[in-house]
Amino acid sequence: MNDGDAKLSAGESERDFRAIVQDAHEAFVAMDAGGFIIDWNPEAEATFGWSREEAIGRVLADTIIPQRHRDTHLKGLQRYLATGEGPVLGKRIEIEALHREGFEFPVELTISVRDTGDGYYFNAFLHDIRDRRRAALYVDAQHAVTRILAGADSEEEVIAGLLRELGGRMNWEFGAFWRMDAELDRLVCAKVWTARDGHLQQFAALSQEIAFESGEGLPGRVWSSRRPAFVVDVVNDSNFPRAPAAAEAGLHTAVCFPLVRDEARLGVIEFLSSVVGETDERLLDALSSIGTQVGQHLTVVRERAELLARTEAMARTDELTGLPNRRAWDDELDRELARAQRSGERFSVAMLDLDRFKDFNDAHGHQAGDQLLSQAGVAWAAAVRAADFVARYGGEEFAVILPGCPPDAASYVVERVRAVTPMGQTCSAGIAAWDREESGKELVARADAALYQAKRGGRDRIVLAEGLEPAQ
Repeated sequence: MNDGDAKLSAGESERDFRAIVQDAHEAFVAMDAGGFIIDWNPEAEATFGWSREEAIGRVLADTIIPQRHRDTHLKGLQRYLATGEGPVLGKRIEIEALHREGFEFPVELTISVRDTGDGYYFNAFLHDIRDRRRAALYVDAQHAVTRILAGADSEEEVIAGLLRELGGRMNWEFGAFWRMDAELDRLVCAKVWTARDGHLQQFAALSQEIAFESGEGLPGRVWSSRRPAFVVDVVNDSNFPRAPAAAEAGLHTAVCFPLVRDEARLGVIEFLSSVVGETDERLLDALSSIGTQVGQHLTVVRERAELLARTEAMARTDELTGLPNRRAWDDELDRELARAQRSGERFSVAMLDLDRFKDFNDAHGHQAGDQLLSQAGVAWAAAVRAADFVARYGGEEFAVILPGCPPDAASYVVERVRAVTPMGQTCSAGIAAWDREESGKELVARADAALYQAKRGGRDRIVLAEGLEPAQ
């Protein structure tokens, strides 16, 4: 082959290569050794948003490489020019690229080098893998949510797991759960999660202090519309009151979706990221599905918690009088003892007993006896101070915890109680003030001994336990 034939063959190869590049379904970008773009095919125009005329002659690093990766790119270029070594050459790798509109997106990249004798030229084929990565990400997120719901026993566990798992998997940096406060009639932040500490703490603190009306801010908008929403850059959003704080924290893109079941709204989940993103309808669809899934589960969790609370309340309530029962009183006495041991403040316990209740029951019947017990419980509970705790201790006996009351003050309160005993009946009472050296059981035993002395001494009176031996 003569020189003319060789030149012709090289020209044909170049034309064939150019035809392949022009029709390729991947973006083709060529760069010279100075880092300037020298070739840009139609798919690159569609992928990055720059026309060929705009792109040619631009610095590649400033055009398609995110700011945080540019230093690495320049060092890699310099290393290759100096040593001929390039660890990523010929390999297919996944990296983040930069669109003309300012958002980042993932691409699959293959780089090769041509040495023309006049210098090096770097050819890169890039394939937008947003759809592929999103599909895998959304499936993974759905599976993560399912695992959270299967393993969480409370609403708090569900929300904490949701913020942590979704935030981590989708590369968000701040997450929050907002719920409607019935008293304020505003959305308040009930839980926050951050992937980074430091400067995000101020934004997190502000989020926990602020409250939104329906339609106000991103959480309020989503609460009002019941639909997920995406904000490309909250810093420039006119209805994002935390925009200055977001700018200071370096947060930009946000997404928010409601937790719903049928017509009920249980709250909204909000995520923010420092990366400026792009509106993604498939993400909103995925989050809408997750919001419904979580909303249905939370409804069941709340119903179960309410049932358990009602069951627990019933187990701690006297059915006849509606007052706390012996079990609830014992627990409250333990709490009062712990408070008194910390503060050193004295308190008293009073035991009250309806006088001659058996005689009343025999004379008027059990129904009248029950009515007397019920009315006595209601009247006595209304006669004590707000801080006092009244319970039906058993039978016709009632017990009162009187925080902050030494014996004399306790006597005054108990006298008020005795004065409202219904149906013309009387009651006797024994009072014991807590001694720092005694247990709750010992304290009650002394109050019982005083009650016994009151009944033994003629009934319808109060006896203080000071100096008495506990009842046997």
